[in-house]
Amino acid sequence: MDTRLLKFFIAVYEQKNLTRAAEQCFVSQPNISNGIKQLEEELQQQLFVRHKRGVEINTEAHQLYPKAKRILGEITSLSSTFKKKDFNHKITIGVTESLPQEHKQQFFRTAASLSDSVTWDIRGINRDCEVNLLVREWKYEDELFLPLWKEDYVLCIPDGHHLLSKKMIDINIDLANEKFIHCPPCEAHQQCLSILNNSENAMTTIGNCSTKTETLTLLMAGLGVTFLPESFIDGWYGFETRPYSGPKYYREIGLSYARKSLKNKAIARIIEYFSKNPLKVKRFNEFGYYTK
Repeated sequence: MDTRLLKFFIAVYEQKNLTRAAEQCFVSQPNISNGIKQLEEELQQQLFVRHKRGVEINTEAHQLYPKAKRILGEITSLSSTFKKKDFNHKITIGVTESLPQEHKQQFFRTAASLSDSVTWDIRGINRDCEVNLLVREWKYEDELFLPLWKEDYVLCIPDGHHLLSKKMIDINIDLANEKFIHCPPCEAHQQCLSILNNSENAMTTIGNCSTKTETLTLLMAGLGVTFLPESFIDGWYGFETRPYSGPKYYREIGLSYARKSLKNKAIARIIEYFSKNPLKVKRFNEFGYYTK
């Protein structure tokens, strides 16, 4: 099997969009489409369902993804196995869930370019990590915080919902008695409750979810409305966003670290760079992409 097909598959799986996958692989969209078609023919399985806003991932693709990542990882490591080059820098970093893929990959791409021979030990956020990539509210009290990006929460409304006929949503009027999907562990849940409490009429809770991904699933299923981070919903389908009148809320993502972590020269370079330079992220739409 051509390993290039596996690279195309991984890109489409992670980006959920053929245009973005082509950009990531530095090829044209027809090349990506033909590559996925060839892979599906070889496996005799349909991996994705194409639609106007991207692709829907089939069960077979979920099964293939970890195997494809492992195969490509082993192939990539073959060349480095025989190179007499030591990795002089190691960074143990915790990464929180529900962060947009584009932001994370741009961070790691930039961070890796600042030092030679860096190896990453990526974990869930915890105190044992030298640095954590997380939402400001989750940082440890005795650590410093360097913001990398900030994004608004947007009001998401499922397809076919009567509120989509409105260009502007009035929270005090239009959301009265609407079914709402909550995510109590979310860093902005209290902000969300504050906004909703300003409403004169109570809303009906249709679901309490433990993650933003579960919240997104119920939203796409059409069960109710909710607030989600703007970049988190990029590329998904089954709903639209609408501006609303009333208090706004947002989240700020950055690096949390102890001063002693700066003894690691690679981390010190990362902190110094992002203290002076913003994180550059490409935002995509159905016509291509633009830089935010």
